Amino acid sequence: MKKKAILAAVLAATTLTTATAFASAKSFKDVPMDHWSYDALDMLAKDGVIEGYGDGTFRGDQPMNRYEMAEIVAKAAEKYGTADLKDKGAITKLAREYADELKNMDVRLTAVENDVAELRSGMSSFKWYADARMRYAQNKAGDAVDGLKNLNYGAGNKEKYNAGKAKNQNELRLRLGFYGEPAPNVSVNGRLKVENVNIARENCDAGQNSGHTASKDDEKMAIDRLQLDWKAKNGFTVSAGRNEVSLGQGLIYWENPIDSVMVRKDFGDKASLLLGAGDTSCTTWDNEAGFATFANLSAKVSPAVTVTAAYFNQNSDAKTQHHGFDEWSNVYYYQDKLYSTKNNLQQLSLGVNTQLARKWNLIAEGVHNNVDAEDVITIDNTGASDYPNQPSTHKNGFWTRLTYGKLDPSQAKSWQVYGDYFALGGLAINSSLNGKSGSSWVHRLNVAGGNGYGGQGARGWGLGASYMLAKNTNLELAYYKVKPYDKNTAGFDEYDDMGFASLCYSF
Repeated sequence: MKKKAILAAVLAATTLTTATAFASAKSFKDVPMDHWSYDALDMLAKDGVIEGYGDGTFRGDQPMNRYEMAEIVAKAAEKYGTADLKDKGAITKLAREYADELKNMDVRLTAVENDVAELRSGMSSFKWYADARMRYAQNKAGDAVDGLKNLNYGAGNKEKYNAGKAKNQNELRLRLGFYGEPAPNVSVNGRLKVENVNIARENCDAGQNSGHTASKDDEKMAIDRLQLDWKAKNGFTVSAGRNEVSLGQGLIYWENPIDSVMVRKDFGDKASLLLGAGDTSCTTWDNEAGFATFANLSAKVSPAVTVTAAYFNQNSDAKTQHHGFDEWSNVYYYQDKLYSTKNNLQQLSLGVNTQLARKWNLIAEGVHNNVDAEDVITIDNTGASDYPNQPSTHKNGFWTRLTYGKLDPSQAKSWQVYGDYFALGGLAINSSLNGKSGSSWVHRLNVAGGNGYGGQGARGWGLGASYMLAKNTNLELAYYKVKPYDKNTAGFDEYDDMGFASLCYSF
């Protein structure tokens, strides 16, 4: 398309309406044809940021003056909020170049007025965000059980052992984050997290130290995220720092940090591939590094169906010690048996997320951990191995969630109800522990999925409901009935009931 034809379309699209504006254009210098802004505008046109340009090129035999270029930049700036990272960088650079012209035009943008103010001043995009959560949790970790029921020990004794009352606690979490774009195609996302656990019962554990009441560990502050993203060419994004990672549908790893370097390749909106490596100790609270490699493939096979395949490999020497039940002794008490677990994960998951109907959605994911029990579990004191409550050797698991409704955080009174069903071997996922190190809550489930990695696993069901009390203010309630994965191996029939009530709000 020739330059004059393109210019006519541009003038029509940008609505040049005043004679004064046309007159003032004569005072601006022409832009040479080899000026970088031609290529920048050409890219914006091809990416659909600027519309109505035929073949989207800016080639011709006549240069455009600076006023005409500024009009195009103003039109592009209106799409700044929805543009991708590289296009935002181009718009920012163009706005700096034509700042005087934009100022003289007194550009007024309705949808992105704040962004235009930043562009005029030459500043990078920068935003604060925050969220807070108040939650009451009942038997969150799943390490309180209903007891050993009618188990026949060597001397013929049949006894019931109660491992303790349900462990309930109140939890507070506050996260303060920022997002900025210090340079074209470069963004940084950081977040500071503070967590506090108020002890509701004396025997309650805060989730990190076993068998204590309140301590300094009940309140923690940490850098939850400090992620630098560089959007390279051809759909590649390189991330470095404390990156937030989600794998598959969330059964392996979900919205938790890893100090890592990772590369993502996007194939349009149809598929993406993520590869990364790093240290997970920032999440698991280990004193020793937990080196990990991970990968995630997500493919949209239809408008309603997305399938995922994920891989996570971590090996750490950090150990967590557990207390187990041994035989009824000659002096009539249960002997305490100790064993340790260390993170040794070679997990592979396959999952699907499908929109069954307008308000019905199904998530399903299966996982296999390709490790041997002897590489994870160590018996620390004597005790016959054929007694109940031995560490689990089950390495497979699955989780499904069926939802009804449509929860929209921006819409008050929107809602969603859901049902979960799962069966998770003790070595299938990295479920939460009450030890000082070794395991943490890195998955998506509302409950731990067993009494610790290498523990007795879990199978059961749960019901939950979420309701937006106001915009960005969510109330969620959930309740779960859970048994050990294999009660014959575990030595007990069920866990105490689990559940929580939480209020989350963002601002």
